[in-house]
This record gives sequence, C-alpha cells and structure tokens, in this order.
Amino acid sequence: MPEHPQATLAALQRQITQARGAALMTLHRDAAYMALDLGDSALAMTHAVECLEAARALAEPRLEAKAHVTVALVMADAYDDQGADGHFARAEALARACGDARGVALVAVNASHYELERGAYAAAAARLQALLDSEHAAGLLVVDEQVGTELQQSFHINYVKGAALALREPLPATLSARLEAQLPVSAAFLGRLREEAHLPGRWGPEVLDALTAHARWQGDLGAALALADEHVALSRAGGIGLQLGRALLERAAVHGERGDWRAVILDAEEAAHLFETAGRELLAVQAWQAVADARAQQGDYRDAFEVQRQLTGRTQTLYRAFFQQGAQLRQIERQAQEAEVRARALAEAALRDPLTGVPNRTHAMNRLQAVWAQAQQGQSSCVALLDIDHFKSVNDRFGHAVGDEVLTRVAQRLSAELREGDSLARFGGEEFLLILPGLGPKEARRVCERLRTTLSTLDWRALAPGLQVTGSFGVAAVRPGAAVKDILQAADAALYAAKAAGRDTVMLGLPQ
Repeated sequence: MPEHPQATLAALQRQITQARGAALMTLHRDAAYMALDLGDSALAMTHAVECLEAARALAEPRLEAKAHVTVALVMADAYDDQGADGHFARAEALARACGDARGVALVAVNASHYELERGAYAAAAARLQALLDSEHAAGLLVVDEQVGTELQQSFHINYVKGAALALREPLPATLSARLEAQLPVSAAFLGRLREEAHLPGRWGPEVLDALTAHARWQGDLGAALALADEHVALSRAGGIGLQLGRALLERAAVHGERGDWRAVILDAEEAAHLFETAGRELLAVQAWQAVADARAQQGDYRDAFEVQRQLTGRTQTLYRAFFQQGAQLRQIERQAQEAEVRARALAEAALRDPLTGVPNRTHAMNRLQAVWAQAQQGQSSCVALLDIDHFKSVNDRFGHAVGDEVLTRVAQRLSAELREGDSLARFGGEEFLLILPGLGPKEARRVCERLRTTLSTLDWRALAPGLQVTGSFGVAAVRPGAAVKDILQAADAALYAAKAAGRDTVMLGLPQ
C-alpha cells in the first residue's frame, strides 16, 4: 500500500536535515512538488527557494536552471504567471548558455504544463512542437541519474493532452498538420507505458489523463470513459485529494460529452468539495460551474441558478484569497532574489583581493587556464609577473599602512592602463600577475614597458615624502604545448633576470 503523501513529505524533510550538495537540492525540489500535490503553496515555495539556494551554492548552471524551473512551477500553481515566466526565462538562459539541451527541453515541457493548466492548449502544443523541431529535442532522450526518463514521459504526456485538445479548435494549417502527424506517435508511446505496467507512480494519473483526451479527440467516448474511470481509481488509491479532484473533474467532462448529466453532477460536486478542502478555490469554482451547467442541461434551471448565484457571491472571497496567497508567495520568492544577490556578492568576493580590490590568485589561475586553452587553438597570448622593487624597505621605512596603500594604488593605477580583456591580479605579497590575451612577446613587452614607466613616475609625496616606487617585470609567452606551470616558471625566471639587471626593468623569458 502506498505511503500517505503527508508521511512522504515528512520523510523528505527529515532527510533534508542530513543532506548536503546536490542531494540537498534534489530533496528540496521533491519536497516542493509533494507540497504542491498536497495543496500547500507556501511550503512548496519555501522548499523551492531552498532548492535554488542549494543549487547556487554548487555553482553549477545546469542545477541552477532546474531549481529555477521548480520555483516557476510553484508560482504558476499560484497563478503568478509573471513570476513564473521570469523564472522559466532565467532557467532557459542558463541552460542555453552552458549548452544543456536537456535543460532547455525541461523548461519547455514544464512551461507547457502550466499552459495546459490555464486551458491554453494551442500554446502548449505549439511550444512542444517547436522544441521537437529544434536542436534541443535531443535533450528529451538524456537520462537523468535521479529521475531517469521522466522528462521524455512528461513531454509525451503534455504533447498528447495539449495537441488532442488544441486540435478541437481552429489552428493554423501548418501547426495543425504537425500536431496531427506527431500526436499518434506520442499517444502510442503512452499506450506502451500503460500496457507494459511501467506507469511511473507520480506520472500515472497524468498518463491516463492524456490518453483520455486523445480518446475524446478520436471520438471514442467509451474508451475515454474507461480511461477516466481508471484515472479516478488510481487517484483515489493515491490518497491525494487535489489529484482526485482533478481526475473527477476530467471524468465529468467525458460524462458531459456523453450527455450523462447526472454523472457530471456527481463527479463535479465531489471534485468541488475536494478542492475546497485543499484550499483550491479557483478549481472549486470550476467544478461548481460544471455542476450548474449540468443542472441547466437537465432543465433544473432553479437549481442551476442557485449554484450560479453562490458562485457569484464567492468571487470577492476568491480574489481576496488569491491576493493574500500571491503576497505570501512573493514574500517567500523575494528570499530567492536576495539569495541570488548574496550568491553573486560572495562569488565576487571570493575572487577579489580584499586589500587592493583587484582579482586574486584564484581568479588569475582560472583566467590563465582559459587563455592557455585558447593558446592550444593557436591564439597568441602572454603573461607577466610584476614585483614591486624593495617593497620590504617601504614597509620598514614608512610603515605597513603606507605599504598597503602602495599596493592598492599600484594595482588600481596599472589596472586602469590595461585594455578590456587584459587583467591584473595580486598573485601574492607584492607580486602581481598580468594576463595579456592576443599579444605576442614583443607587444607584451611594450605594454609592460609602458606600465613600468607609469609606475616609476607616480607621485607619492602626499602619501610619504621621499617615497619612490618602481617595479620589475618578467614576460613569458603562453605557447601551445607548454604547461601552465612551465609558463609561470618562465615568467618567474624572467622576473629574477630583471632584478638581477638592476630592477625597474622588463625582461623576456621562454617556457622551461
């Protein structure tokens, strides 16, 4: 017998207290979806925000894209379409930037899901067809280590439901033809899942819902009702009231097409009560509207009018509830925005020298690694090590406060002299690393000569009378085939040669 959803959520929350890294992000994501199934939007948003924070801590764009999708789905569930669109867009941008075809597909599939929830069947079907026609379609076939082939299954679920319901409306001829060609393929995929008893626990009701829509499009209302019955039975066994309410409302639509108005009323009334219990007032209104329409079809106009009158009276309450829920979720969502700002600030601080404000050794090595990779493709580049001459005597004569100010001014002034794309990083103590992409040794030497002149002519009288600062430079080319450590050793050897030559000079070196 399946575990009760509340117990599943409680188990996830216990695991979260012990988890770290990617596992923590995954558990928060699963908890967010379970909270959505239980109708607790605030708890879902809390876990979604924590999911996003955990992903950012890993500094992995693919995982961050997934987390943005989770936040988007929670906001879409609360009918905050603007907020959902923003997070979907951020997720897609991250996925595209890192070449993650599966991430792009994930966004399209999940965005189509909430379009289906809004009844925007043509928009959902068009979005999925565009994905299928793009280079990112291959992402649907990527097997995720945590969820396996769920993305492919979800794509076919959404495609079948979206296309089957969209094709009942007027569509552009080109889109209609593409949907009619793909719909049988996706429906057959779902049919095989069902026949082979491979319905995934979470997606089983969705598969049956999509196949019901397909049977309705084909005009086979007997098959549609049988599928809807199975959907209701599976949802009832699952114990999630919100899911059962959706299944009952979908079956009511099949009853309506068959003209069985009494069955419509029974299913829609039960669905309405389930939605009310779950606090999903808008869905409850939709269910009561189905009851009113069915009573009118039976000729029970007085009862139909009474239901409709009650619905009208609930409108103000409904708007107030959505406003309050939206405000609550927006407050939680702001935590995600603040977390993003904090994450950027921390990442930036981790790569900056706190004294001078220029990049630190870690940033320099990352940048050098990128330049080295470009050099293997034939791009000329150089590096240079700069050492401030006799810096120890500056500290001894004028004090460490003056020494710190010298380091800061040297770093900032020389950085201002560089081209966009060049970088100056504090490499340690009074030593700095210059990275000069796109320059050969002669051009790099000229740049360093200019910087040496700038440094030697700085006026320090206002800081400390008698202070004079010069620097020695060692230049080395970033050559294909030479390891990064060998390039740095060549620059270091050239630097020592510059010191040996009397300092305040520039020397060229070769990789060791």
